[in-house]
Amino acid sequence: MSQIPAFLIEMSQQMHEQSNRMTAEPIFQVRYKHYLVTAEGYNEHHWEIIEPDDGGTLYHSEECNKTNLAEWLLDSETNWCKTVFDDADFDTRGFHDFHDAFLAFFDECFDVENNYESLPGSLMKIHLQETEEVVKTCLTEADANWFIQRKQHDYPKLYTYAASMYLCPQMIELRNWIMSLTKAEVAA
Repeated sequence: MSQIPAFLIEMSQQMHEQSNRMTAEPIFQVRYKHYLVTAEGYNEHHWEIIEPDDGGTLYHSEECNKTNLAEWLLDSETNWCKTVFDDADFDTRGFHDFHDAFLAFFDECFDVENNYESLPGSLMKIHLQETEEVVKTCLTEADANWFIQRKQHDYPKLYTYAASMYLCPQMIELRNWIMSLTKAEVAA
C-alpha cells in the first residue's frame, strides 16, 4: 500500500476543523459582488447618478452621500446651482462664500431621490443589479482563504461562500474519503 500524501492528511484535518456553515457537504467558493446595468425595477439592487464624461459615480442610492454630486455640479453646472439656490429659502448667514453655502444647502435641503428629474440633463441615472461572481472553488475554507490572501489585489472585495455539493455523489464520496484519513477531535 502506498503512503498517503501529507497534503491529503492536512486537508482531512482542515475539513474536520472547519465550520460547515449549516451547509450539507460544503465546498468553498471564493466570490465577489459585481454590478450589471439593468432596467429600472428589473432585479434592481440600487441606482447611481454618473458623470457624463468619464462615467464616474457621483451619487449612489444606497450610500446617499451627496458631496461628490454637489461638487461636480459646482464645477460643471454653476448656472444651474445659482438658479436652484436662488429659488430656495436658505439661510446663508455663517457662510463665507457661495461654494460653502451651496454645499450646505444641497446636503440639507436637496432630495436627490425625489428630485432627480430637476438635475441638469447632462447627468445620467443608471439602475444596477447585483451578481455574485465565482472566482475559485476549493475543498477547504483554508484553501479558499489562502487564495484570497494571495490574490485579493486582483479583484474587488473577495469573500468565501459555502455551497452544497448536494446531488454530486462523486464529490461527496471524495470529500468523505479525504475526511476518513484523520479522526475528528472530540471536544472535552
